[in-house]
Amino acid sequence: MLDERKAAILGALVEGHIATGAPVSSRAILDRSGLDLSSATIRNEMVVLERLGLVAQPHTSAGRVPTDRGYRYFVDHLSPGSLRASTRGRIDAFFGTVQAEFSRILRETSDLLSEITHYPAVVLGPGLRGHVVRDVHLLAVEPDVIVLVLVTETGRVHQSLVRPQAPVSPDEVAEAAAALDTLVGRELSDDLVSPPTATPARVATLVGLTMSAIAGALDRNREIYVGGASRMVELWEDLAKLHRVLALLEREATVLELLDDRAEGTSVRLGPEIHAAEQDLAVVSSGFLAAGAKGRVGVLGPMRMDYRRAIRVVEEVSDALGDSLNH
Repeated sequence: MLDERKAAILGALVEGHIATGAPVSSRAILDRSGLDLSSATIRNEMVVLERLGLVAQPHTSAGRVPTDRGYRYFVDHLSPGSLRASTRGRIDAFFGTVQAEFSRILRETSDLLSEITHYPAVVLGPGLRGHVVRDVHLLAVEPDVIVLVLVTETGRVHQSLVRPQAPVSPDEVAEAAAALDTLVGRELSDDLVSPPTATPARVATLVGLTMSAIAGALDRNREIYVGGASRMVELWEDLAKLHRVLALLEREATVLELLDDRAEGTSVRLGPEIHAAEQDLAVVSSGFLAAGAKGRVGVLGPMRMDYRRAIRVVEEVSDALGDSLNH
């Protein structure tokens, strides 16, 4: 834990580096912090911060830059930011007027978040877990290929294939669908049990296979929307870095890790803390609920991200999205 003076100096250094991307001098720290100290005192304190591994000096005649540990300390002790009235009004106006299907709202939210923050934004839709069933349909494509269509109260539509080992007739498919009607109004969870079926064995088998398909889909096939992907070119001019960041967004498992899907509330993850990730990377994310199911929204950028503003905007958008989906 740093004393108040060292913390103020580190904060001014980090904010100065975020603003300029260049090493920060003792004079610049003095101007930004407003501390009543001499430049010599600032330099002495920065030597201490360097010994603590919080700042580094790229060149002997240059100022300092924050290290990964320095960024972490800064983020962990960051005071809440505030939003301009125009930004808050834009968020309120968007969610106050948006009337669209579930997937479209998530997609448009990713665009809104990117436009406001000027960073690429990711919206991770909730899985089926926690959603309440509105409709269940079974459609016979072939005698041994059945399509399950499950619709939730939030408008989420899930489809999967069910393949019985032996062909089933249209009447048997209809009987199985009728049995599955008992799922309507129930929450999708690990405790969901098969409906009782006093029916022929092949119908009971089809119902069991359908329930297995639903159970397997609870945490899979999350909807992922990336807004403002073109901004990555501006943020990571090094093409090798850009390609590594893009690769992280190609797989659902990596996106779940980036957005810290298991976290509660707001999370800030920095490059070294993200497994196998590009080191010059920061991700700010926050969770939302849709009919009891968890999703997350977040922005990603280089380590010199404007954390104060990014955190506040992400939290405001995630709260507004959750409120909108639950009305």
